[in-house]
Amino acid sequence: MKNNKKKIYIVLTQTYSMLARTIKCITHEKYSHISIAFDEKCEEMYSFGRKYRYFPFLGIFKQEKLDEGLFLNKNAKMAIYEIYVTKEQYKSAKEKIKEIEENNKGYNIAGLLLAYFKIKLHRNKYYCSEFVYEVLSSTSVNLLDRKETLFQPEEIINRIKYNSLIYEGEIKNF
Repeated sequence: MKNNKKKIYIVLTQTYSMLARTIKCITHEKYSHISIAFDEKCEEMYSFGRKYRYFPFLGIFKQEKLDEGLFLNKNAKMAIYEIYVTKEQYKSAKEKIKEIEENNKGYNIAGLLLAYFKIKLHRNKYYCSEFVYEVLSSTSVNLLDRKETLFQPEEIINRIKYNSLIYEGEIKNF
């Protein structure tokens, strides 16, 4: 059955930046950031994150690279999960990312702050887990329940059936 499927990778990271430590303190979770990737080496990886390394409040949709920005922190940690999807779901996820990239209005810092209080701010802006949730719950991909809308990074992976942890450790050793 796996031969007929493609893989999507969910990447959880903890860079220990001031914002990442604050999120970790509030959520009590191991990881504070989530991305979605389409290759095992995470070279095609997307999320919403800071535009500038030292200024966390100006964020953008971006193709992330594990050898740039905050990921260069020597203590940064990551976990990579692989999810088997159909070829149609894989294609739909990539199309949904393209749609979000073309239609987004920027980083949802207000939404990130309100998420702690379980308040959803509806607009064409995203923070990392909101973005990954949107891709994975879109009707064509349908890996997450659309009834719930606010998730922390680790909650997303806990809600997806049939995922496998393929790496956990320091980013520098990946």
